Formats: sequence, structure tokens, C-alpha cells
Amino acid sequence: MDKIYMVLLVLMIIPILICIRYARKIKSDVAASIVKCLVFAIITILSNGLFVFSIDETFAYLMEALYLFSIDMVLIYILQYSQQYTMVFNEISPFRTGCFIVAYLDGISLFANTFLHNIFTLNKVSYMNYELFHIGTKSVFYHLHFVFAFCLVFCIIASFITKITRIPYFYRKKYFPILVVICVILVLNVVCDLSEFPVDLSLPFFVFAAILICYLSLYRSPKELVDKTLSIVVTEMNNMVICFDINNECVYANDRALEMFRISEGSLQAVSEYAKAWLAENDIENRDSLEWSDQKIIDNKIHYFDIEYRKLFDQKKEYIGFFLNLVDNTEKHLALEQERYLATHDTLTGLYNKSHFAVKSAEILKSHPDEEWLLLSSNIKDFKLINDLFGMEKGNEVLKMEAGLLKERCRDGIVYGRIGGDKFAICMPKARFQEEYFTDAIQTMGQVFNNDLYHLHIYIGVYEITDINEDISIMCDKANFAIKTLNENYARSIAYYNDTILNNTILEKQLVGDFDQALKEKQFCMYLQPQMTSEGKMLGAEALVRWQHPKRGLIFPGDFIEVFEKTGLIYRLDRFIWELAVQKLARWQQEGHSDLYISVNISTKDFYYMNVYETITALVEKYRIIPSTLKLEITETAIMTGTAGELDMIEQFREYGFQVEIDDFGSGYSSFNTLKDMDVDVLKIDMGFLRTSKPENLEKSMSILNMIISLSKTLGLSVVTEGVETKEQVVKLTQMGCRIYQGYYFSKPIPVEEFEKRYM
Repeated sequence: MDKIYMVLLVLMIIPILICIRYARKIKSDVAASIVKCLVFAIITILSNGLFVFSIDETFAYLMEALYLFSIDMVLIYILQYSQQYTMVFNEISPFRTGCFIVAYLDGISLFANTFLHNIFTLNKVSYMNYELFHIGTKSVFYHLHFVFAFCLVFCIIASFITKITRIPYFYRKKYFPILVVICVILVLNVVCDLSEFPVDLSLPFFVFAAILICYLSLYRSPKELVDKTLSIVVTEMNNMVICFDINNECVYANDRALEMFRISEGSLQAVSEYAKAWLAENDIENRDSLEWSDQKIIDNKIHYFDIEYRKLFDQKKEYIGFFLNLVDNTEKHLALEQERYLATHDTLTGLYNKSHFAVKSAEILKSHPDEEWLLLSSNIKDFKLINDLFGMEKGNEVLKMEAGLLKERCRDGIVYGRIGGDKFAICMPKARFQEEYFTDAIQTMGQVFNNDLYHLHIYIGVYEITDINEDISIMCDKANFAIKTLNENYARSIAYYNDTILNNTILEKQLVGDFDQALKEKQFCMYLQPQMTSEGKMLGAEALVRWQHPKRGLIFPGDFIEVFEKTGLIYRLDRFIWELAVQKLARWQQEGHSDLYISVNISTKDFYYMNVYETITALVEKYRIIPSTLKLEITETAIMTGTAGELDMIEQFREYGFQVEIDDFGSGYSSFNTLKDMDVDVLKIDMGFLRTSKPENLEKSMSILNMIISLSKTLGLSVVTEGVETKEQVVKLTQMGCRIYQGYYFSKPIPVEEFEKRYM
């Protein structure tokens, strides 16, 4: 009987030793706790077995103490394992430390009981003709030992129950079997204790529990969880996974694949057909894997896929089939196409944008190097007015209309696009260009969009490409330069670029670039053109500007005034000449010539860029001149295109003491209306008013001029006639009543020094 029992003990210990060896290979806190738990489980089994068949009483006391102490340690390490495995109460490590302290104290008292017998005593009883030791009397400390043990068991069970109630059903198989085994061991241990049977019947379940814990905690549960998780992932993943056997027949397709190919699980043949078509298009011979991209039409819709082909091998490296992993990139592909479209096309009109127009134009030019090409650029006159008058929607409608005409009339071999704002550009073969064709298109747009407030007019600049490697943006600039030569000409819509335009543009840029330095170095100088009586008496002069350029020599106003007006620099030049004129008047008045005056010009742009009144009066006060000796010439155009503020300012000038002249009177369209609306001192008439292409109209012009001079006298205005070139003109004008003249008949504009020598 003893031998049989010892064999049973060994048979129980061997599986535990195998579990210990397996658990030690796994590096984790859970595995380490299991190893310690199993070590004490072996001690528990051995100590209980040796206790049962002990002959010596002292040895029996010692084995029972070791048995009870090892039970404590097993429970503590099971508690530690449960906290690590379930992650419940894992943060209460001080409690676990306290358990170890109590266990050690309990062990000390149990081992001391071997000699003191103060915890329990042993008696011999007879079982099946065997004399066995059995616990007799039990002190309160013995019962406290079991209270401590049952507290540990309660914490273990509580941790598993808490975990099981918190997690989904999918994970409960990891924890529920272990909880059941622990409960069975607890019940058997209680039954043995209550029956006072000397052999602990729960010990075989220690072996079962050891195997189960190792299997569930370290092998089956992780593997099963991984397998099930992978199964769910494959089934529900966004990728399409399709598996095939060695006969290339589909044996599995996840939900995403079934949904994509509109098939049911029982009819996977359609997937096989798709797969065979894909595989036939790619070389997969002698390949274990391959990746490619493809597109397929499914339900009349194009789908774009990234496809991965991979062979499957079993543990013996034998081929068992293959799978396809398909990623549907349709949305991503369409988004990328949309992004590319937006990067290359204008969102409003759908035409190429500026950058892509340049790319496509360069491509077509280089692909046809022997052909002659034109680049056309269009510009809508005063397009901003459309937005201001009718709103952005109407402006967009006009742009879409022009884009539609381009799409309709420009065929293959022509590149066109919107290069910004209201500007469109076309790159086309010269042989296919017909001016009438584009003129008709312009007229078509004008007829569709035309009303009393705004008349649509489009200008087109044409540049003949001489160097296909030239930057496209420069070609567009040259076409736009041609448009500027039209100069608001409504009779023409198309202008052609030539080198003179570029040279003039470069020259203008040079003039603008030299302006600041010229002003700083006083390269601008004042010339004076005398204003005379018919008898030749000098009354004063008009201040005119010349540019003494260090490299180009003397530059006349016609070459730079208009440039400075367009670029907004004219007000700085005017102010400079005003100050020169005021300085000269101050010198004359100091020399006793207080009767002489100088007339200065005020341009339209001056009113926009500065306070003309404050500027001029500040100069007068600075140099202390007589205001009436500085005459102010304001063009009729400046007054008629300005605001009511100009009329108020003229009145302020006259109140201050200045004499105000209307320059170029008669050149506008509302001359008499101008006289009605404001008070001035002098009318300045240009003899260009008399120029006519028909000699028979000269008499009419003279009659009109005579009427203007008579009207001026009636209104109390002085009249100055400029541009007088012949004696006959002086005689006729004198007969009409004009008294002051200015023109080449008397003198051209001359430097101030020469003026003073000649007339003073």
C-alpha cells in the first residue's frame, strides 16, 4: 500500500514538473508566478503524502506544518497569478506583501508547533488496518490559519468573477475553466477538513489545476484568442481576402469580398473566375508572391485595386494553395485624380490653369518643332466693372461663356486655358489662325452680354512664337504687351506683337527704374515757355519739365509723362516742378519782378495721391511768394472725371489768391457745362482745336473759336491761346479779342537761364 501511494505521488508530481519546465521557457510575469505556485504545489503534495504514512510523531508534526505552510504559499502565488492574469486588483501590491508576512508568521508558528503543540495535536487512528496520524485538538490559531487561507481563496475567486463580468463572452473562456477548478479544489478541501479524513482529496485536482492553468494561461487561450481574433479580422477587415486550394478553386472569401463581387457564400465560382483572369494577366510561374495594381468593372463601375498574391505552405513546406489580398483604392484613386485635376485646371471654367497651360503648351511646341505657332492672350476691357455693377455671379457667367466658346471652337492640336482673372490664353498653329474667327467670337459674346450700363469688349494680343524654348509666361507677357497698343481702341480687337512693343516696354521700365535716382539727383529740370501779348511783351511763362538723363541726354515730356501717369509717379514729379517754380518766383520777387507769373500744371492723378491744396499752399507759405503769381492749370478732363471735391478745391484756390486756368479748353465733351459749374480766371485754348482734315471746316472752327472768346469776355475770363505758330494766327486771334499767346511763333520752351537772359 505504501509503495502504491508513493507511485501515485510520483505520478502526480511528474505532470507538474513538466508544466514547470514549459512555463519557465516563457518570459512573463504570469509564467513566473505559475512556476512558483507549482513548486509549492509539489511541496504540498509531498508533505501531505509523507504525513499520512509517517511513523515518527515528530516527523508527522513537521510534515503537517510544511503542508499547511505550503498551502498558504500556493494560495498567495495563485492570488498573485490571478491578479496578473486578470489584471483585477493588480494595483494592491501592498496587500500581497502583507499576505506574505502573515504566511511567514503562520509558518513559523506551525513549525514551532512540532515541539510546543500549541496549534494542534496529533492522534493515531486506524483506517483500513493502517495506523495513521490524524489531527486531534485544534487551537484558535489553527482556525486562524484556515481563515487566512479562505480569505486568500476569496480574493482569488473575486478577481476571476470580477474579470468575467466585465469582459465580452468572447474572452470568458480564458478565465471561466480556471475559476471552476479553483472552486472544486476549495470544495474538496473543505469536505476533507470537515470529515477529518487524513488524505487531502483535493491534491489530484492540484495536478489537474496545474495543467489547466498552464494550458489556458500560456498556450491554448493565447493561441485560441489569436486564431479567433484573426478569423474575425479577416472576416470583417476592409481588405478583400480570398483563399484558393491547390486546384485554384475558391474555398473562402471574407465578407468584404462577397459584398464587392455581389456573390453569396455558396457561390464562390464567380470569385474564381475573377482570380483566374487576374492571374492570367500576370506572370506568377515560379513565384511565391507578387503584388500589382489593376482595375475591374463591377456593376458598370470601375474599381481600382492593389492586389497581393501569395502562396500558402504547410508545416512540411508543401504547397496547399494561395490567397489574394485585394485593397479597394477606388475612392483614394478618384480623390487623387480630383486633386490632380484641381492642381492642373481652373475650378471655375474647367480649362487648364496658368501653370498647366504652360506645361501643355511647352509639350505641344516641342513635339511639333517644325510647325509655326502663335500664342494668343485675351483680356476683357474693364472686367472689374462687371463685378462692381452686376456682382460676382455675373462676372463668373462671362468667364464661363468665354471658356465655353474656347471649348467649342478650339479643336485637337490647340492648347487653351485661363491664366488668371479675366485673361485666357491659346497656343495654336499659325496655319489654323483666322482673325475673322476670333472677331466673330468677340461679337458673339458682346451680343449675348450687352446692356445700357456696360458694353462687353474683348481684346486679343497675338504673339508669333520664334523660339519654342522660350518661357511660356514670357510669351503670354508679349501677347499682353500687344493688347496695350490698342489703347482703348474700340474699333480694333486684335493686336500683333512686334519687337518695337517690347523695346518700348523695356524703355518704360527703365524710365520707371531711373525715376527715384533722377529725382534725387535733380535730373528733372524746369523749362519756361513765355506767354506774350500780340505786341511781343512777356507777361509770364508756363513751367514745363525736361529730363536731363546722364546717358540718354535730354528727354522730352512726351517720352515719360504718360509712363509716370500710368505708374502713379506723376504726383512726385509735379510736386518737384511746383517747388522749382515757386523758388524761381521767390527769387524774381526779391529782384523786383513781382509782376511776372509762372503757370504750373496739375494732372488728374495729383488729386488721387495727395492733397493738392495743402501741398501748394505750403510751398507758397514756405517761400513767401505772392499767390497770384503762381497760376494753376487744371485740364478740363481732370475736372470732368473727378469728384465734386475738385470743384470745391478750385474755389479754395481762388479764395487763397491763386488764378485758376482751364487747360486744353475745348478738347473735352462738356466744355460749356464746365463753365456753368465752376468759377475760374483763365481759359487756355489749344490751337490744335483749329486743326481739321477738311479745309472747308476751317471756317466753322474759326467761328466756334470766335464764339468761345466772345463768351469768355462776357463771363469776365481771360483767354490764353497756346500752340500759336504763325503770324496769321496771331492776327486773326487778335481780331477776335485774344490778348495773350503762347507758342513757337514767339518762343519754344527754353531753360530758365536762357529765359532770364532773353526776357529779363
